[in-house]
Amino acid sequence: MTDGLREPELLDATWIPNALMLSQEAGWNQNAADWSVFFTHGSVLGFVAGDRLIATAAALPYGDALGWVSMVLVTAEWRRQGLATRLVADCTAVLRDRRRAALLDAVPGAEGIYAAHGFVSLCEMERWEGLGGGLKAKPAGANLSLDQSAFGADRRFLLDNFLSRPGSAAFASTHGFAILRQGSVASHIGPIVSTPEEAPGLLGEAIRAASGRVFVDALDHDTLVPVLAANGFHLQRKFIRMACGLSELPGCPTKLLAAAGPEFG
Repeated sequence: MTDGLREPELLDATWIPNALMLSQEAGWNQNAADWSVFFTHGSVLGFVAGDRLIATAAALPYGDALGWVSMVLVTAEWRRQGLATRLVADCTAVLRDRRRAALLDAVPGAEGIYAAHGFVSLCEMERWEGLGGGLKAKPAGANLSLDQSAFGADRRFLLDNFLSRPGSAAFASTHGFAILRQGSVASHIGPIVSTPEEAPGLLGEAIRAASGRVFVDALDHDTLVPVLAANGFHLQRKFIRMACGLSELPGCPTKLLAAAGPEFG
């Protein structure tokens, strides 16, 4: 570990403005409301140099079975000094010590880093970017109980949080739903929980209601990519969904067509 730094610190919500500066430096889409979820419902660890937050990672538990490791950020001048590796190990341990599997979405090329901590690759996720239609969304409820069986754990607190935010909207079908929310640089559509037959309609409705830049993190490429391409979206980047403590995706992956984001699963 870098000389002069203490052990990672368990941070509290007073650090949200500093954490937001890190994600903004990286060009990520999280806003203060997203960071608040990690501080309220999970554990955020960080390295502090003087009074400056220079690195973070978070462990977000979902029920008793699993949790997400995310928000692994290191400010530019402190990278490649082992800070991220240490924080990933500690966040994984936070979940493992409570007998939860740990999952994360890694950028290609980083799989080896996470494999060293016991993570195995499970599937590929694609982030598509485009523009929304800017039409006003009709108010709709969403059967959020469908998410638990699709995702494999209870994250109702997260979806309720999304829908409580200004500018968020839900879109419902007979057997599914989609959520649109605002990020710091783009709107985000997801999760989409549905049958493959109903998902294109949900996605299309959400795209029409979004304004400006829009991200969609597609897990079911065959179902969603034709809709995205038809609406002028392009592939921005890929992620690898990995797990430590599981050998296959939890829940019912055929019903989880788009993610809530790489930070949330």
